[in-house]
Amino acid sequence: MLALNAPGQLTYDSVEQLASGRSGAYNSWHPPVMAWLLGLFDSIVPGTLLFLLFQSLLLVGALLALVWLRPRNGWTALVALAMVLTPQFLMFQGQIWKDILCANAAIAGFAALAVFAKTGRRRWIVTAALLLALAAGVRQNAVVLLPVAALALAWPCKRWLLGISFLAVTVILGLGTSFYLVARSDGGDGAAAQIRLGQAYDLAGALARDPTLPLPSLAAEDPAFEKVLRQKSPALYTPLRNDPFAADPAINHELSNVPDGTMGRAWKGLVTGHPLLYLRVRLAAFGAVLTTPDSAVCHFSHNGIEGPPDLIRQLGLTPGKRPQDRAVANYAHLFFTTPVYSHIAWGLLALLVLGLLLRRGEPGDLAIAGLLAGALVFTLTFAAISIACDYRYLILLDLAAMTGMLHLTARKS
Repeated sequence: MLALNAPGQLTYDSVEQLASGRSGAYNSWHPPVMAWLLGLFDSIVPGTLLFLLFQSLLLVGALLALVWLRPRNGWTALVALAMVLTPQFLMFQGQIWKDILCANAAIAGFAALAVFAKTGRRRWIVTAALLLALAAGVRQNAVVLLPVAALALAWPCKRWLLGISFLAVTVILGLGTSFYLVARSDGGDGAAAQIRLGQAYDLAGALARDPTLPLPSLAAEDPAFEKVLRQKSPALYTPLRNDPFAADPAINHELSNVPDGTMGRAWKGLVTGHPLLYLRVRLAAFGAVLTTPDSAVCHFSHNGIEGPPDLIRQLGLTPGKRPQDRAVANYAHLFFTTPVYSHIAWGLLALLVLGLLLRRGEPGDLAIAGLLAGALVFTLTFAAISIACDYRYLILLDLAAMTGMLHLTARKS
């Protein structure tokens, strides 16, 4: 994987975050923890190589720890071989994205809980807390993993105070670190702007389905935006991604100037006044990210380095695609129409393995069952927040299912 991808594959967002990490002034549109880590490793060796090593070793270390826990057999080798030959490992692990870091940190955190369940050594609880806090820090909806992990920790030994303490510590570490770093951001309204964009995207989806939908609060408070939204939504809206809608100059201009609170009130009016229509919009968006129906639009692969040319030169990066980038892209393309590129298939496997682990009940099984349950809950959060179908968004589900299968091959104690 490193031979094909090092020092890392970068998209526009990756380049922006590396620049933020190097300067120490974080962009409010991105999680500051990711940029901070990129800057930390970049200060030692310029670029993203050390970050890539750190990110990938989280997953590899977790898998090795699980293999170490109990005796294995030939099935373990077959599952491990199949796992490292998937694009999720061979290609996606080379991407400098918060989604990959979040998934790897989460898997490593639950693996640490499994090791604690087997050994009883408290340092593994500390390790798990740090790793899961990292996962929640780089992707905010990963906070749903924390109560699942606390339950997986407390349930086997019925030490509920330990579970509550673990939950409190991970929440404080994950959110506290983010809040601390936000104070060093560019002072923009990135988070608020993203919320407004998501709300406007839901309104556009509703208008695309019902062009006569009344938007009384928006019409009263910002009639210019209401007019533009009503005119353009049927043509620009797609549940696959918000880019055509958000990139429209008229939409972008009006959205940037909407009065404070106006978008929120209009969106609330949709949710409370037309709940079935809102659910249809959300289910369509969730269905898109879950089924990823278009390999190009949903970005089944990304290879090479792309971003603002001036910023790439400033960072000392080389834009474009290398021969090995094209090779791994061609390899990934072989799987596009197979279950390997199906979150639904991995989700069904996760459910099956979850049930088998709960039934077996060996030390560490509940921790990995918690990983699978947490990945499924994490997936469901996209029913509320999804605005694009990018395959990487649910990479945690795929990798968790693979990890569960690897753990399931262990012999009984």
